[in-house]
Amino acid sequence: MSITAIPIESTLSIRLTAHPMQRAGAFALALLAANGRLRAMKHPEELTPEEIRFANEVMTADLEATVNAADSKQPGGFWLGISYMFWPNCPINTTNRKKLGRDELRARLHQWRDLPETETLLEAPCVLCERQACGWYGKVDIPLAASTSHRNTTIPGHEGIALCRGCLLSFYALPYACEISGGRAAVVHSWDDRFLARVTGRQAKRMLGRASLTSTSASSSPSYPRERRVIEALRGYEENLTDGVELLVFTNSNKEQEITIQSLDQPLAEWISKSAHGPHAVGWSYLCRTHHTEKKPGIAKLAENLFYNPQYVISAAVSYTRRLIEETSHVPGESPVLTETCFSYATKVLMLTETDSAEIRKLAHKIAEEVSGDFSELKKYLQAQKQARTLKEWLRRKSVDITLRSRAREPFVNERQWLLLFDSEERNYLHRDLLFLGVLAKVHELSPEWRDDPDTRRELEETLDSGDTDIDNDEE
Repeated sequence: MSITAIPIESTLSIRLTAHPMQRAGAFALALLAANGRLRAMKHPEELTPEEIRFANEVMTADLEATVNAADSKQPGGFWLGISYMFWPNCPINTTNRKKLGRDELRARLHQWRDLPETETLLEAPCVLCERQACGWYGKVDIPLAASTSHRNTTIPGHEGIALCRGCLLSFYALPYACEISGGRAAVVHSWDDRFLARVTGRQAKRMLGRASLTSTSASSSPSYPRERRVIEALRGYEENLTDGVELLVFTNSNKEQEITIQSLDQPLAEWISKSAHGPHAVGWSYLCRTHHTEKKPGIAKLAENLFYNPQYVISAAVSYTRRLIEETSHVPGESPVLTETCFSYATKVLMLTETDSAEIRKLAHKIAEEVSGDFSELKKYLQAQKQARTLKEWLRRKSVDITLRSRAREPFVNERQWLLLFDSEERNYLHRDLLFLGVLAKVHELSPEWRDDPDTRRELEETLDSGDTDIDNDEE
């Protein structure tokens, strides 16, 4: 295959592609080009060749510290440890590394990473951006790619994946966009470029600060730290979110290649983002409190549900409030705010229609008016509400009593409400949970003597503190 040598400045640029890791790496490269300053950070496609060269020099300088480290646990060994995860068998971590002198290690590093004055271009397109490729690459340079020795996966004579220099450097910058823990790298990705720029830039700033650490080993971390970081990033983002968010957890080491991807769809990601501001900011704190367990702080359990069981978020709030009523014989003071937050979550995330929401609220208000005068009546409803069968019986008896007592023309429970509670397939539980919360919120309004003060339960205060995973504490 013919090749062409041309000045590198004519081809050295970054173009975002459809590869999430390349995109995240490109934004990390932009932060490096801005010398770690978020406010000076450009869009990757706006970087000049000089800025790209500077970013590559920063990465090379970080790796150069490894030539003086005997292993990844020694001073300067941070990026050596990273290299085993991202670039196995690269020039700085070969199996005979300990036999090589510092000067030879340094020379091999620069041969691998330095950009030449001219660039040899193949007459083949980059597989990601379709510009002319500069070489063939594999597992050593691209996470999760096949080794270049696996010729059976390519055209005979080709030694891997064709990449241009811009895409290659984006992959080299990927570790700066990652949170490293537990032998895995985690990167946050979104097709919303503004959000990706923000979260990647902040993570790259942290990685620049960690480059001087002794090793990549970390102390014990809280539950679901990666998921919590994504949530805190969303809650610190004040612009409109135009797409969902992905959490990619992976390793490219020789021992194993693995990746898991967990997504937050756009409606859920946007709801989380908006929960930090406006009417649901306090409700979010209460929602964290409802997820508290003896083994997990509330923010950790909430993060778990948001990522893996979003349908359980409201049921956790119901379990919490029911337990408090049984223990204290008071309606929790959180009820009104928590109820509005859960209804918002149901409509924005779980796609409950506004019409169905209004029907559930309407019935909840009727029930509250019936039970608010007598706490024993409230307890009867709370007991009946635990099972569909007993709730049906309670609603039927109450309907008959009201009809005989007032001869009301409008039924206590209309046909649509009945279908929502008992004949809407897998959403029955959601509707009954919302009804329960709606009843408590209205009872809280009608019977102030039954209220308690949520701020007196100080044993749960730690569940409101997510500061140890706050992604937005970095100063710009």
